[in-house]
Amino acid sequence: MAILSMKTRKKGLDIAIVSLACGAAWILQLTVMNQLFFQGAICNLPLTVTVLWGYVVGSSIPPLRADELRIYPVSTIFLRQILSGSVTGALVGALFAAFYSSVSPVYPIAFPLIGFIVGYFSMKNLNQETLFCIPLTLLATVMAEGIMAMQLGCLGRPYVFDHLSHIILPEALLNALIAPFVYFPLRHWYEYRRAEAVVEQ
Repeated sequence: MAILSMKTRKKGLDIAIVSLACGAAWILQLTVMNQLFFQGAICNLPLTVTVLWGYVVGSSIPPLRADELRIYPVSTIFLRQILSGSVTGALVGALFAAFYSSVSPVYPIAFPLIGFIVGYFSMKNLNQETLFCIPLTLLATVMAEGIMAMQLGCLGRPYVFDHLSHIILPEALLNALIAPFVYFPLRHWYEYRRAEAVVEQ
């Protein structure tokens, strides 16, 4: 008799693959991306992976249908909307935040929050999802940098917003440029795993 069920082993394998991919992205960031500067900013590959992970995987909660909007009370609809972000996006963001925590204390909040928020814009809910990955990465980078700047401002660091205004757009542009190179392999892997799960049922 097997100690672990087949489903549990597959989940464990998926978690291991995601952890290895995040580790590879972190190493790539340290060895390659940190050497490439554009107007004083560097490309943030872990942030791009976090954004696109939340975008591809999305929320496990299906969107509300029109008849459910009429039946449910406002409090239930509001709570469901709050909970319908990407939990896996938040977990991937938390993993990258753990890598970054030795560098700066602000990543543990910004990365998981961005990963969760991006789940609202899941590719499953969009018709032209391929075209949307670039502007979504651009906007999510601006939002993440804004969150980090607010945290640093609260910690008493002077001139954070002045410095941010100089690097935020170059970093967002660099992240948006590499977004398709992360998005397509991630989407194909996710669709393969989903199709494999459907076949096994």
